[in-house]
Amino acid sequence: MRGSLPLFRFRGILVLVHWSFLLLPAYVAVTGFMDGTTVTEVLIEVGLVLIVFACVVLHEFGHALTAQRFGVGTRDITLLPIGGIASLERMPEDPKQEFWITVAGPLVNLVIAGIAFLLIALSGLSLVMTDLDMDLSAGHTVLAFLFMSNLGLFLFNLIPAFPMDGGRILRSVLSMWLARDKATRIATTVGRILAVGFVAYGLFNSAPFLAIIGVFIFMSAGAEARQVAARSKLQALTVDDVMRKDVLQLDAATGLQAAWNALTFGEHDVVLVTTDGQYRGMILRESLRTSLVQIDPVSAIGPLAQAIGAVRPSEPAFAVYQQMLATGIAAAPVLEAGRIAGLVERSRMAEAFNAQQAARR
Repeated sequence: MRGSLPLFRFRGILVLVHWSFLLLPAYVAVTGFMDGTTVTEVLIEVGLVLIVFACVVLHEFGHALTAQRFGVGTRDITLLPIGGIASLERMPEDPKQEFWITVAGPLVNLVIAGIAFLLIALSGLSLVMTDLDMDLSAGHTVLAFLFMSNLGLFLFNLIPAFPMDGGRILRSVLSMWLARDKATRIATTVGRILAVGFVAYGLFNSAPFLAIIGVFIFMSAGAEARQVAARSKLQALTVDDVMRKDVLQLDAATGLQAAWNALTFGEHDVVLVTTDGQYRGMILRESLRTSLVQIDPVSAIGPLAQAIGAVRPSEPAFAVYQQMLATGIAAAPVLEAGRIAGLVERSRMAEAFNAQQAARR
């Protein structure tokens, strides 16, 4: 996120603070001074805010580290005035994995609250906090605040206002019985209704940050709903819908120069190499160009063929595309009943997906 400063890195995950985060302690300080609060009391209130956000960071690491267990990386965690955002590389399609990744964050807050409650109970202290002029150097004060703030974070994050944690939990549970796009529509509708409630309550009860959170939820819910809908439409495409059928097939005994001539004449980027009509491998344009310079032009192309695994026409095109991105494969042959039916090229697939998304906007 632009305008963010790095704080530290843990388990390969960078923690950033956005410049707008400074607006929160500034707001606390300004309103405190306007109410006649002393400098010491303002510093205490700012300290309490920082304690809450330290717990928010732990909350986000709950998401990130659980995601790592499911093979999902996290680019970074960014602190904003309205909370933290863990930028996962992707959200798993498996609703059970999404459930555990999402619920891990609030559970971290529940554990912190439980530890604070246990320490308070063992010390025989009271949980009642009637004085806001707290001394942060006093252990019992910090423990009481940790208990109350983390219990509040736990309960607040369970509100089913998608894309908050509660909304994602709702989506993951619904996805166990419904299609993901339908589950997302239901969760985002609930989230937007609650977001309007947040904004109304915040405006009429002098709670500006709650109103800001409501606006953020409303906008984010709509954006993610559109993204999931577009993704669902893309996932409905099969390899047969996006493959190139006018492919260049050459026998393994064909010479390099002859293969290059055929490649450039037909405006192809890939040669599918066959032996007795059966797929043997493929050669990319650049590889053939390099070999033409380094090897005798009459040499056969067979030894240059790379045995890239084939896909079937009925396979989901988007899943094949993601696999090609992950493995760095630029193209793959399409086989049907053992015969070459076409070719999928990563660049052409990306163009097809972008064109379809643009057509549906």
